[in-house]
Amino acid sequence: MWWRVLLLVPLLVLVTPLYNSDEPRVLGFPLFYWVQFLFIPLGVICVAVVYLKAGDRR
Repeated sequence: MWWRVLLLVPLLVLVTPLYNSDEPRVLGFPLFYWVQFLFIPLGVICVAVVYLKAGDRR
């Protein structure tokens, strides 16, 4: 049941003060945008792992 904790990872995107800065820039984009884009696949992976581990429990 430890894998259910992975559902908390996508919620980290809501804590914007952690990464709300202009520097460093990557390819001209501020850190804020890079973190937003990185959380999309990370959130998908976390939710997929929980979905596959949970299975059909009806």
